[in-house]
Amino acid sequence: MLIYLITCFHNVSINVCLFLIELVYVLSRTRFIVFIVSLIVLIILLRILIDIIDRTSVLNIPRNIVEILKEHRVFDIILALVLGIVAIQFTASFVHSILKHHGRSAYLVRNVVLVIGYIILALIIGILLGLSGESILASATFSGLIIGLALQPVLSNFFSGLIILTTGYLKPGQEIRLAGLPLSVLPLPSYKFFSRDTIIPNIRGTVVEIGFLYTKIIDTDGNLVKVSNNILLNNSIVLEETEEERRIQVRYEFPITCDPDIVISELQSVLNKKLGNYKLYIEEQSDKTHYIVLLTTITPPKISGRLYRSDILKEIIKVHKKLLFEKKCVETYQ
Repeated sequence: MLIYLITCFHNVSINVCLFLIELVYVLSRTRFIVFIVSLIVLIILLRILIDIIDRTSVLNIPRNIVEILKEHRVFDIILALVLGIVAIQFTASFVHSILKHHGRSAYLVRNVVLVIGYIILALIIGILLGLSGESILASATFSGLIIGLALQPVLSNFFSGLIILTTGYLKPGQEIRLAGLPLSVLPLPSYKFFSRDTIIPNIRGTVVEIGFLYTKIIDTDGNLVKVSNNILLNNSIVLEETEEERRIQVRYEFPITCDPDIVISELQSVLNKKLGNYKLYIEEQSDKTHYIVLLTTITPPKISGRLYRSDILKEIIKVHKKLLFEKKCVETYQ
């Protein structure tokens, strides 16, 4: 018996052992890998034990159970499933480590590798089960109907994620503004109703990672927001690219005691040195004591619209302070 056990262990493929040793050496610090490797070893030992029982009848196990286990290749299928999952995860991590210098785009390639790997693994398991094309089609139709009804929200997010990944609808690193979210609108002060500005509930941030069920976005406050892929695909997305020119508007309130002609003249004398093509308007009266000056211009290429708007606003504030200092403008308070 002992000699037979040694012979069985010796017949285990050396390449498989080397693969397991290398995998444990590279990823031995993670509990998941330790668990997977232990499971593989257990399955191999059980497979050897079934073979021993079949040949020697050491234990009093009914022959029909042994035949079922061998005939249906239960252990082979489980072993292929475990090895396949480990190989897919290892390959995806290896690809991500190679493409890490490409930044967040490496996550996109990693997710595509995972999708392709699991599809191939499913086909291999089907072959090991001995399924024909007709049986696969029939079982897929019935199970797809049941699972589709039960997991409709999950599958919707999953297939939306596949569309986003394969079509490049969104990419990691892009700055976006996601509008049309089911968010409540905060109450605004009454004077804002004099303005034509519209408040749209949205999330503004940078895409970090696109997963199968949700996408990770870092918003402007530094918070990590997880948005369902179904929401991304069914709502309007504004790509805040900095490579192309974009028209922006800057609004600023001046006290009604400031002469509008003086304000426009002072602003033009300063902005002519900073901006090339712009227009200034007295937009409207925001309340009884203030009116709004509107400036429209176009951002230069490769410059963020928010930064450009911030620089313009700084210059307008400086003009306002200058008018107050020169007593050409008096601040009013209610």
